[in-house]
Amino acid sequence: MTVVLLLGILFATPGSTRADDVTVTDADVEAAIQRAVTWLKSQRNETGHWETDTAPDHRFWTGNSGLALLALLYAGENPRQDDMNRSLEWLAAQSLRATYTYGTRAHVFALVPGNKFRARLEQDLAWLLEAVGKQSAERAAGAYDYEAPADNRDLSRYDNSNSQYGVLGTWMAAEAGLSIPEWYWPLVGDHWMRDQQPDGGWTYKDSGNSTGSMTAAGLATLYVVLDHAYSGDEGPFNGTMSARCGQHKESSRLLSAIARGMDWLGREYTPDENPHGGGRWKYYYLYGVERVGRASGQKHLRQRDWFREGAAHLLEKQQPDGSWTDGGALMDDVRNTCFALMFLCHGRAPLLFNKLEHGDDWNNKLRDVAGLTRFAQQSFERLLNWQIVRLDGPLDDLMEAPVLYMSGHTAWEFSEVEVQKLREYCQRGGLILGVACCSKEEFNTGFRALARKMFPDLPLRPVAPEHPLLNGEVRVRIEEPPPLFEVHNGVRTLMLLSPKDICAPWNQYRVRRWEHYFQLACNIYLYATDKTSIRSRLQTPNIPMADVDIERTIRVARLKYNGRWNVEPYGWTRLKFYMNNETNSRLLVTSGVTLDSPDLQEFKVAHISGITAFELSEEEMRGLRRFLTGGGTLLADAVGGSREFTESLETYLTQILKTPPQYLQADSVVLTGEGLPAAQPLTDIAYRRAARSLAGGRKFPPLKACHLRRRIAVIYSPLDLSASLLGTHVYDCRGYEGESALRIARNLLLYAQSSTAEKARLIRSDDE
Repeated sequence: MTVVLLLGILFATPGSTRADDVTVTDADVEAAIQRAVTWLKSQRNETGHWETDTAPDHRFWTGNSGLALLALLYAGENPRQDDMNRSLEWLAAQSLRATYTYGTRAHVFALVPGNKFRARLEQDLAWLLEAVGKQSAERAAGAYDYEAPADNRDLSRYDNSNSQYGVLGTWMAAEAGLSIPEWYWPLVGDHWMRDQQPDGGWTYKDSGNSTGSMTAAGLATLYVVLDHAYSGDEGPFNGTMSARCGQHKESSRLLSAIARGMDWLGREYTPDENPHGGGRWKYYYLYGVERVGRASGQKHLRQRDWFREGAAHLLEKQQPDGSWTDGGALMDDVRNTCFALMFLCHGRAPLLFNKLEHGDDWNNKLRDVAGLTRFAQQSFERLLNWQIVRLDGPLDDLMEAPVLYMSGHTAWEFSEVEVQKLREYCQRGGLILGVACCSKEEFNTGFRALARKMFPDLPLRPVAPEHPLLNGEVRVRIEEPPPLFEVHNGVRTLMLLSPKDICAPWNQYRVRRWEHYFQLACNIYLYATDKTSIRSRLQTPNIPMADVDIERTIRVARLKYNGRWNVEPYGWTRLKFYMNNETNSRLLVTSGVTLDSPDLQEFKVAHISGITAFELSEEEMRGLRRFLTGGGTLLADAVGGSREFTESLETYLTQILKTPPQYLQADSVVLTGEGLPAAQPLTDIAYRRAARSLAGGRKFPPLKACHLRRRIAVIYSPLDLSASLLGTHVYDCRGYEGESALRIARNLLLYAQSSTAEKARLIRSDDE
């Protein structure tokens, strides 16, 4: 069995056994982070540092200050802000002795943009390279002690905690663009593979029981070695690639060690304590787990969602003042709080892509998305994650990322249940990206078949050169684009196929020659997020249905005509949950009711939408006239902000009602919510990026209406509501942000379902 397949099997967990019921909200995590940041700042002394119980000649001098600055930087604190800059300058001026402090300081200055601390980073890196045990050091080769060996002699002592910090500092210096000698990464990898215990874990030194903290350290380090020693445009291992899809022959031993370590951590993981750690180093251990989770892309350690469980535990244990305590020996409150804070900040970082695990043909390029995420982090200058998901898990797992990536050699087969889950992911706002690994035609054939099953009415068409993904509109112009094909619903791309292997450069981080393939993937992410920053993986559009006492039922006919009338259907499902939870209303939607059907007259509320100009027959116009004059209310929106749809709608409304539509006045009950049960004032409405200039500075949303006798018979939005109701980002959509779209639809529905007498009363109230 190949190591790559073994890595997949280790984490193949049936959806029915997963512990996914841990509820952690982004708001709760954000509040915990801000409390911790406030507490950490309060512990800084007047000189600008956090040292209390060590002297300048102590080996741990600056240890707390380095960790505090590191945690604050990851929490988003601006390094140019006065207090932060003063602390950074203090740290740069200190003389250090130890691996812990050199490694931490290098990590800090690798995160600070600009050249102000570049010279200090270079000096710290030089120390770390000199301090590592050299080849002649036998058991200590590739490891670190507390301090550098005296008189340039080889190490006689080492431990894996110091070794982790030495590698962390070197790794971050490399990520900041500093050059690392070719001998370094293989030397470090050999140490950690040599020191691995028979049970797959790691100890503090070379004997004793494996612990959670040291096993996490070993795994995180080996992932760093994998990404640096066995990839890149340069390096000692180029030119020795095996036939198996770009995996290096030399990496098989390393992958085997990672697989054994992941198996140990999967067996032993718990967020409550450091496994076999004797009650010590808990927050240090959780920080290590977060590093492993991010590096591996694993959402679950066996059946447990490591981030949500870890975050829930940290939220429970945080003190009222924002700190964390009881981390064990040598872990004071500052250190505990720094490690806990970094777990929350790193773990909740937004996901670039989800990678789909499916069958045994999904992971031929083991580090493709990891390499792409590494590039995107540097390109966007922000922390990003990626993760591996399965179709037998909850759909919410898929919804955590805006792009679902799949790549393989063969034609993948899917059950009807799996096809429906993929379809719903796209309908909820997700984008599926398929890449033919090694440009295999079998995968292309299978992806095309999947597209036909998912969206039989939408063709898989070539992506035109003027598409925003390619023409530079999203971010970077792709000068040499590969052939691409898309499924597009008229508003957004739902599926994207690259028949050419663009993921091989991601896998080996070959940026110099193939940077346009990295940039293309970054464009895809920015397209899927409408160039909007996503703050957290916990920010998903899911609205759970609450158990409430229903006060009203609203029946809506969604109108079908000869055109694209049902572009974004899932928005109505999400609206149903929202109306239930926020207004105690049961929303019953019947889709596909035609304008000339007698069934239309059974509804008080109807909705019509579209993305293009449309035509109505005489019979359909008569049916709409009967509905409106009979007391019905028509709601409408132009999907994506389509001007063509709006023009057609206004033309027909003017013909039918003999009066042109007008903008609702600011005192309209629909906008103010006054006197309308469960309605809200529609102030502070947020617009999507493409619609902000169209808002015209209005206090209320620009809704238009047609009056009939003493009621509003038609209310419609020239800006998009349908796609906006998804709560996800839609590129260049002229509409409202998700929460605002829900609020607008709420008032429209509540008004439309009111009785004719109630509408007349509300109009009189407006007049008064």
